[in-house]
Amino acid sequence: MPQKQATLEELVSHMFIVGRLMRDKMHKNAAAPEQCTLLEFETLKYVKDTGQPHMRDVAKNFHVTPPAATLLIDALVKAKLLARVLDPNDRRSVRVAVTPKGRQVLDRGIAKKVNEMKKTFGILTPAERTHFVAVLNKIIKNN
Repeated sequence: MPQKQATLEELVSHMFIVGRLMRDKMHKNAAAPEQCTLLEFETLKYVKDTGQPHMRDVAKNFHVTPPAATLLIDALVKAKLLARVLDPNDRRSVRVAVTPKGRQVLDRGIAKKVNEMKKTFGILTPAERTHFVAVLNKIIKNN
């Protein structure tokens, strides 16, 4: 028997629930005192992976306004997980870099995140995971 075709409303609702589930899992297993939100954790990961991005790059990557990116970065700088550094090519421009403490939090967090996500997405077959990632990549690429 063929499956009922999903509506856009169902898709939006399910994406919200899955996002909430992922955030809840990250918080439930976060190690104090460096408890990070999922967005903060992903920001640390983005900064580490891209080197020392400009603030505008952070805003663009997370689809937020520059003032929202500044608030996000301010919280991570205050927690000593990120540091602001002057751009060597343009002293008026500021970049962000992961601190040693930020790297420790990120390394511990990645291990926990991988374990939690294995539990969450472990129910999918390899083919389902491949298809799911392809669908997510299509959404990301076209937005």
